[in-house]
Amino acid sequence: MAGAGCCILEDGVVIWECAKYLGLKTNNEAEYAALITLLAEARSRGTREIEIRGDSKLVVSQVNREWKINKPHLRVLAQEAWELMEGMKVRLVWVSREENQLADKLSNRAIDERGGEQDERSF
Repeated sequence: MAGAGCCILEDGVVIWECAKYLGLKTNNEAEYAALITLLAEARSRGTREIEIRGDSKLVVSQVNREWKINKPHLRVLAQEAWELMEGMKVRLVWVSREENQLADKLSNRAIDERGGEQDERSF
C-alpha cells in the first residue's frame, strides 16, 4: 500500500497539505505522485516560483535531469512533472527524510486511514 503526502509552506507556515491514498504502488511511483500533486496545486494557485524539497533521491535526480530514467512508466511520470513545471521557476532539492517529516507523516496518514480519495486542507 502506498500514500502520497505533500504540503505548501509560506513563511514557514503550512497553507495547504494533502494526504492521498494510492493503493498498490511502488515507493518511486508514490514519490512521483506526491510531486505531481504538489506541482498541480502550485500551478492552480498561480505560483510562479517555488522550492520543492523531496526525500526521494531518485525522483529529485530524475526530474532535475541528472539521472537517466530507465523505467518507461517513470518516464511518463517525469514528463507529467516537467509539463506542470513549464512556466514556473522550480528549484527541486533533495533532503533527508528527517528534514521532510511533515510530508512523510501525511503519506503515512493516507495509508493508515485508507479513507477518502484525497484529503486536502487549505489553511
